[in-house]
Amino acid sequence: MSNQPPATVASTWTKRQVYACLHQYFGFEEFRLGQADVIRSILQGKETVAVLPTGGGKSLCYQLPALLFGGTTLVISPLIALMRDQVQALRARGIPAASLDSHQDWDERDQVYSDFRQGSLKLLYVSPERLGSANFLRSLEQVDVPLVAVDEAHCVLRWGHEFREAYLGIQNFLQQLNPGRIAAFTATATPQLRSELAEALGLQTPEVIVRGFLRPNLELVDARMDSDASRWRQLVAAVRAAGERQACLVYAATRQTTEDAAAALVQAGIAAEYYHAGCEAEHRSTAQDAFLQNRLQVLVATNAFGMGIDKPDIRLLVHLSLPRSFEDYYQEVGRAGRDGKPSRALLLWRGADYRTQNFLIEQQPDPMYREAAQRRLNRVYESLRGRRCLWKHILEYFGDPDVNLLAQGCGHCSRCLQPGGQERKLKGAELALAQGLLFGVHQLDGRYGRSKILKILRGSKAKGIPTWPTCYATMKSFPQSAMETMLQSLLDGGYCAVEGSEYPKVVLTLLGARVLAEEAACQVHYAPSSR
Repeated sequence: MSNQPPATVASTWTKRQVYACLHQYFGFEEFRLGQADVIRSILQGKETVAVLPTGGGKSLCYQLPALLFGGTTLVISPLIALMRDQVQALRARGIPAASLDSHQDWDERDQVYSDFRQGSLKLLYVSPERLGSANFLRSLEQVDVPLVAVDEAHCVLRWGHEFREAYLGIQNFLQQLNPGRIAAFTATATPQLRSELAEALGLQTPEVIVRGFLRPNLELVDARMDSDASRWRQLVAAVRAAGERQACLVYAATRQTTEDAAAALVQAGIAAEYYHAGCEAEHRSTAQDAFLQNRLQVLVATNAFGMGIDKPDIRLLVHLSLPRSFEDYYQEVGRAGRDGKPSRALLLWRGADYRTQNFLIEQQPDPMYREAAQRRLNRVYESLRGRRCLWKHILEYFGDPDVNLLAQGCGHCSRCLQPGGQERKLKGAELALAQGLLFGVHQLDGRYGRSKILKILRGSKAKGIPTWPTCYATMKSFPQSAMETMLQSLLDGGYCAVEGSEYPKVVLTLLGARVLAEEAACQVHYAPSSR
């Protein structure tokens, strides 16, 4: 099976042609951040990996080129609901598009195949499982396919958080089809994952485009709760503060929590319902429709809700637990304020959430998955325990170059709006505290995590605490809370770092070594009375 673009198809397009297409079919005058770069790469015939955030307009990046190309662009997508929503939207714009999915009856599917073979479709959406269908492969032999777009491409990673077995067959399919252009799209791929993703799809030297993760209209707020009761109170207060006409989406970690949270909101006089995979189909459909049509103010859901759902006016999004990863967190908060208007994402978390998530990870049979999941969880947990800008953490994690714009903070996250302490040069007793911690981290040489390091420095006699280091008990006169706060400040300031995934250890950085040698000042955000 081989497929090459027909000779009659233009190999170059002018800026005027591209923008005319954007306006004519999509009604926009300008592209969102990153879209023009992705489309340019595709039109130039380059293998392309596009990492654009949820709500960043990924679909337009392959839909617009499809209108400029001859033949039918093939879109591989994992969700029937997502495929059908996009097909419906394209048809509403006068663009001939269709999907092949298991929810179609025989007559519907036969009509799609007929339209596909006759070349009357500009886009055809298929699931990865469809790629092995004999009828589909026979039909492909009669059709020009100028572009194959792989949506949600991170599903190809075997140990990833949304792995899908059928995605492993895409590489072989692409090699046989040999389309003129290949583009992979995802909203959740770190620099390391992007490399593995490209390799898993058989891409040789793709152009990788990462943009648009910063959402200035979205305020990120996190609050560490001291009990589940306080978490419920904060949830109710946040929904009331949002206003009764404002749509609120709440994410909970378990099915039971969704039901409990919805009940608490209803008891407080707020129109709320729950949604999870264990609900009857009719219940899920009724709750979803009521929420999308603004007949229900709050929907409390597990991560079973969200992908493929287009509700641009969610003003408040609440997490009732520590997220498993920045991928999950960003994908979910990205569902708020997709219309560009000011919105808020509130994360209510407890230290106990980390232990719960860690326990769930340990139940997974695949050791590679466990290690990767633990690494992702630790990254979120360490970030939340500090005071650095939340948006900066996210952009660094995904490798978005716009992180360079946040040298002074973002101005729309809880860390920047109400920073914990002022950054200042340490001196006197505070400098002695910092240097004592740095010395302990240096001498223990990456052997232990933060809790054990503090116990060693304070001279704990608990079982398993080594007494051999010369730093043992050297800081027993310092309060535990001050040591914990200062160590976090040193981590935030880059004087120490956390390494390792399953068993994270604290190590000294070059900057920390310079402070220890009194070659550099120690300047951090530090407030002894803060949590």
